[in-house]
Amino acid sequence: MIFTVNLMYEEITKFIDDTQDDAIDALKKLVRIPTVAAKGEHLQETADIVEKMLQDSGLETKQHPITGGAPVVTGWKDVGAKRTLMFYDHYDVQPAEPFDLWDSPPFKPEIRDGRLWGRGVADNKGDTTSRIWVLKAFKETGNDLPVNIKFVVEGEEEIGSIHLPEYIDKNKDFLKADGGIWEFGGADINGIQEAWLGLKGVFFVELEVVRLSRDVHSSLACTLPSAAYRLIWALNSLKGMDSKILIEGFYDGIKPLTEVELEALEKIDLNEEKMKEEFAVDEYLNGLTGQELKKAYYGEPTCNICGITTGYQGKGSMTVLPAKATVKIDFRLVEGMHPNDVHKKLRKHLDSLEFTDVKVIYFEGYPAAKTPVDHPFVKIVNAANIKTHGHDLVIHPTSPGSGPLYLFNEFVPMVSVGCSDFLGKAHSPNESISLENFRKAQHRVVAIIDEMSRW
Repeated sequence: MIFTVNLMYEEITKFIDDTQDDAIDALKKLVRIPTVAAKGEHLQETADIVEKMLQDSGLETKQHPITGGAPVVTGWKDVGAKRTLMFYDHYDVQPAEPFDLWDSPPFKPEIRDGRLWGRGVADNKGDTTSRIWVLKAFKETGNDLPVNIKFVVEGEEEIGSIHLPEYIDKNKDFLKADGGIWEFGGADINGIQEAWLGLKGVFFVELEVVRLSRDVHSSLACTLPSAAYRLIWALNSLKGMDSKILIEGFYDGIKPLTEVELEALEKIDLNEEKMKEEFAVDEYLNGLTGQELKKAYYGEPTCNICGITTGYQGKGSMTVLPAKATVKIDFRLVEGMHPNDVHKKLRKHLDSLEFTDVKVIYFEGYPAAKTPVDHPFVKIVNAANIKTHGHDLVIHPTSPGSGPLYLFNEFVPMVSVGCSDFLGKAHSPNESISLENFRKAQHRVVAIIDEMSRW
């Protein structure tokens, strides 16, 4: 059945509006579960709830056990339509620490000021719930879906989707679709809806130096080696004061932004002044501004220190010479780079400078991937946004963040749109979503289905 009758659209969106309290309750139920993949907590429990949600929306489902990891939950409904729409989401969340920085407990969702607060509401339980609720709206109103539907919901995105390739290798046929909605998205600082067409890759490591058998009195720093200084000297060799990464061959093979992407950048307002005010900085790195700032934002790799641990960290003084020092580093990768290659180059770099004692512990990594700016599915999602939000999407050729898009890129063009916004604080204390964005994001999925049925 072709879904082109406005009355049908209005019937489905009316159901969504009338049942928002129920949709919010379903989201709250998910948020109450501390599904922290980094700690291996409550993964199976959450997978079971997500599967039940998919079943209640009229989809067939299956859980795919993953050796040593969280199950992948899939749902589908084949109505024999010409087009197939896929959704990729994840049911795991980031750790909520430090708990004392939350205004309300992270796993006790609370509504205030028109927003729902709790760990995972923005990333990604809110989007997961909103998309499933749209399918429930079709079912409960008795309206036939005009496109085939597929869901892939994993439980390890927040730790690099380390076991997802196992599922992908065994289920490539299931991944084929005409278009897909990726796990995140929302509105910018001005409230304008954004679409992200790609993700940078990532290479995450921990460097470790051990120089003594145990921590000792700091008076012995005149005769014994310092693990902390050894690590700092190694770190200092990775990046220059100009932010250029000094690892030999690091930039080799990088694919520059295309002409179409550069044209898209010219239409994007990064709200430079507002963002400087938000982050309390006078200028961006190296004085970047305008198109050069955008080129760096979308097209440059990074080397970032996430955290350093060594010695005494408590209040007051403790004169100690630490035996061990560690640092966690993430490298964001662009097209043409691969984490395995960067890993080899990092090891070679350290060895060449006689830092052979610096241990490199590889946590996670995957390459970048993008959907072309001019792909027809991008136009479909934009048309849907005009219908529901009244304006064109801000089209970002890629995101400075990372995710396992590369696993899907061969099979389905993906676009990221969702229910979050600039105030969402994903990965931070006081994560939240606007309830109005949550509602309208559901309307947009209905409109995407409508537009896609006529493609």
